[in-house]
Amino acid sequence: MPSGATRSGRFEYWARNSSKVPSTTCRRMGPLQTTRRAGAKRLTIGGQSESPGGANVEFGEFKNTEGFNPTFKRIRELGLEENIFELDSYGFTVVPPGKVADKAFFDRMRSTVLRVCKERTGIDFDLESNGAFGDYKAQPQTDGQFLLFYLLMADRVFEEWVLNPTLYSLIDYLMRGQQQISSVTSFVKWRGERETLGLHTDCPPDRDGRLPACSDVANAAYCLTDYTLENGAIAMVPGSHLYCRQPRRGESEDSAIPVQAEAGSLIVWHGNTWHGAFEKKTDGLRLNVTTYHCHRRLKNQENYQWRVTEEMLKRNPPEFARLVAADDHMGWDENGPDYSRGFRHMSPEAKKRLQAIRSQRAEAKKATAA
Repeated sequence: MPSGATRSGRFEYWARNSSKVPSTTCRRMGPLQTTRRAGAKRLTIGGQSESPGGANVEFGEFKNTEGFNPTFKRIRELGLEENIFELDSYGFTVVPPGKVADKAFFDRMRSTVLRVCKERTGIDFDLESNGAFGDYKAQPQTDGQFLLFYLLMADRVFEEWVLNPTLYSLIDYLMRGQQQISSVTSFVKWRGERETLGLHTDCPPDRDGRLPACSDVANAAYCLTDYTLENGAIAMVPGSHLYCRQPRRGESEDSAIPVQAEAGSLIVWHGNTWHGAFEKKTDGLRLNVTTYHCHRRLKNQENYQWRVTEEMLKRNPPEFARLVAADDHMGWDENGPDYSRGFRHMSPEAKKRLQAIRSQRAEAKKATAA
């Protein structure tokens, strides 16, 4: 976030800096004309349902869905309806670069990841050459790949990234507003052999291997290089998120497809979707930034709650504090829970809803007393 920016407003960095906002706008679909029996409603894509009598239903304005309405509106404003349909139907989607971020942000993100590679390995990295482990000791390390962990704390560009409107909106839809950041990592991959695709799900199963139908976790890979079959693309089994179980070893490898995407694209998938990766058969690097989210009731992979700085919280909107669990009072010591954490970092919309609830209770109490 540039100097002078404040944390007021939703995603202010992306909203106030036009060079950071995706320049491509989604094509708007025309009215969906349908013929239905008498008395039925005619649906129009764009948020309204029109009945023969002329009354309109404003989707995104229902009182009963006040918590979800902002997510619905952002998805529509960003033109992500088709991506939502793909997520629900197939368990993953690919968002083109023009709807994710502009080239300046992409270049800054990629150069930052390459810089962190050098800082942690002691070796200069470039996109056209294969990588090496150097002094880097973090596990796991496999043939032709290592992971850079804890990137959120490494540079402010990652703070900006987790608030990217496209990323945030798709994850917010999948997890119904209950997401927190579990980890922000980079998979640094070069030519190397693989015995299998390594198909798995990101969602932790119960002891019998079953998965919940809801998205307890969700993941997203920001492609910093082109993803092709020869270049070691992510492998996905379309529709597997509906199986609600882990794959058995070797199962469905013939059904997996390479998710091919140009650099700057965003690949998002449901936590239950079976996925892995194809062998990289070309020289050079395949880079990404993977932003893994989990439900607030789950333990995240990386430690943010008590290590995120006050400066980070002040320069970002309330959504950031919620993503890093700074508003979570759990994990207390002998002094007990600090319930004020939740209110301090509450979004303006949430504060408004809370105030409305308190007012209703006060009125009810007053009426009872009378």
